Amino acid sequence: MDGIGTPVWTQRLRARMRDCDWVKRGVEQWKALLSAQVNRPPDIPLLGGGWSHRYICPDDGAALVCVDRHHHECPCCFRIWSGSPWDEAAVAEEHNRFAQDARLAAVVYAASGEAVYAQWAKSVLLFYARHYDSFPLHDIFGKVGEEAGKYGAKVQNQTLSEASWIYPLAQACTILRHASMLSEEELDEVGERLFRLVIRVIDRNPRDRSNWQTYHNAALAAIAEALGDAGLLKRALNDAANGFYFQMENGVGEDGFWFEGAWSYHFYTLEAQAVIAWAAMGFGEKLYEHPRLRSMFNIPLKAMLPDGTFPALHDSKVVDIRSYVHLYEWAYALYGIGEEIVRSSDRGSLYGVLFGAPLETLPKAKQPGRGSARESGTVCDDAGITVLSKPGMVSVTCGSGDEARALLVDYGEHGDWHGHYDKLNLLYYARGRSWLADAGMVPYGHELHKAWYVHTVAHNTVVVNGRSQQEACGGLRKAVSEAGIIRIEAEAEAAYEGVRLDRRLTLAGELLVDVFRVTAGEPSTVDWVMHTQGNPVEAPPVRYTSVTAEALSDTDGYPHLRQVRRLEGLPDDWMLEWSWNGEGGEDERLQVYGLAEPRGASIYLAESPFMPPVQVRSACIRRVPSCTRAAFVTVFRACRKGDAPLSLRLIGDPSDSEGLLLEVRDGEQGEAMLWTV
Repeated sequence: MDGIGTPVWTQRLRARMRDCDWVKRGVEQWKALLSAQVNRPPDIPLLGGGWSHRYICPDDGAALVCVDRHHHECPCCFRIWSGSPWDEAAVAEEHNRFAQDARLAAVVYAASGEAVYAQWAKSVLLFYARHYDSFPLHDIFGKVGEEAGKYGAKVQNQTLSEASWIYPLAQACTILRHASMLSEEELDEVGERLFRLVIRVIDRNPRDRSNWQTYHNAALAAIAEALGDAGLLKRALNDAANGFYFQMENGVGEDGFWFEGAWSYHFYTLEAQAVIAWAAMGFGEKLYEHPRLRSMFNIPLKAMLPDGTFPALHDSKVVDIRSYVHLYEWAYALYGIGEEIVRSSDRGSLYGVLFGAPLETLPKAKQPGRGSARESGTVCDDAGITVLSKPGMVSVTCGSGDEARALLVDYGEHGDWHGHYDKLNLLYYARGRSWLADAGMVPYGHELHKAWYVHTVAHNTVVVNGRSQQEACGGLRKAVSEAGIIRIEAEAEAAYEGVRLDRRLTLAGELLVDVFRVTAGEPSTVDWVMHTQGNPVEAPPVRYTSVTAEALSDTDGYPHLRQVRRLEGLPDDWMLEWSWNGEGGEDERLQVYGLAEPRGASIYLAESPFMPPVQVRSACIRRVPSCTRAAFVTVFRACRKGDAPLSLRLIGDPSDSEGLLLEVRDGEQGEAMLWTV
């Protein structure tokens, strides 16, 4: 592939305009989008941008929708917010949009030859070159000038955002430079008064292994291409503690997953890595051949849920792979993977127009993922078991349609700044619903991010003594499929001092069996916690007693539990049921069976915070006080309203690690099945 803006690249783009209907359609859409602004000077604000994570409704944490520069609407409660910090955050997005529109205008010019688009893109570049130094250095905390420190920036409020803003402008400059639409004087002005100054701002803040540094590298690489500076590209690639190769070696696992363990940040980082590889093409470098870059495209195809989404893990929201179809235009053109994703889109993205290959001309590559052979760092067998070695998760997917099920257990690295205290967290998807889901996140500017979402009680795991886990790394002992039964065993010994956590999962038939054992060196209070996007179905024989959240714990997230009720009158073997509270799931149910409850256990129901727009989930907590050993045996069954409960019997001692059997009958008279769990 050729560097952006070169004569050969331009010639090929214009040929694609003739031969590929989606390319012509995409360019025409951009022309329509830009038509209202290219005939007048750009109205760029001279105010530095604010922090996007404060562009939220203070009441419910939902991201706001911009009405205009001074009015911002919450999509959940419909309240209008004005003033600081929302106005500044909206301005930050304006700056981003001007950079991205300048790049689009340059591409439209290259495709159509209509100079008005090139002139408008140039006016944006020159505006920022002539005003950049007048933007005050500022940060997300409101500090200005030298007090802003190494994180501060000018047009944006942190070096990460500055890098993300500048690289589309650099790509626009590259196109204009090759087309001789910038004079030598104008190119020098843009280079010295914009790009070189941005580099100085970014260079103040080297970030080691991080998504931040990946965007810093993307900015350097794109600027290097814009200025034809091979030395600057070399620095972006080869910096021993920060560069592209360092990030690939230290931030990307052999299987391709980004170390922070959050799908939002995996794709966010992949965007920047693609920009670096894109810029390197202008110097004849084929970074896209790097095996770990390719694996970053591969791993989502292996690990996504049956509905094409990825669960909210660590600092991530639920991610839909269709939101990243533009990246799979790149992947399909270069590697022949992701065809189904590309085929489902209109192909009008920037990557689709510039890189998208005709679907009928490329040979079908074997899709990586379920059913493929073992390969570096990733175990994939016929049952769809995928082990993500970095940061350390095991994902299972099997079946199709209503029979499709998936689970995930997080046992490995903490995930650095974006990690949560969630060792042995369990996620479960069945019958088209994510019944056990991670708390995910709200934007970092909301107080609940640190007050709730990162804490252990917000996850489907175990809490000891009402306190969150330590940063820890556990291990995976087993992940196998045998005769149609999937078995997962994971452990964590460093999450709590002197405490061993052991989780054993069996996925068989329509059931998920969970055996969670806790061993402590001294008497401890142990809470088994489950969250579901469901409404608890009242169980008539049970008595409900209201208690305060602080009665469970007055710290580490517990005070944010609401409507806490203790259940009294449940037998040792019990079943509780939840109805799905999302759209289209009125008749969907989750049955949860607790078997051979530990002596002295109490069971609580509560409401717990969740990401907008859902905002609330149902929590179930099983508490065992003052114990050194506790074993929680749980059976999860996704079913339909009216499905009769199963008859379940546990054979053996739940505290023993071997020899535990589960007898399953469909009703009292049904045929019995016996499973080792």
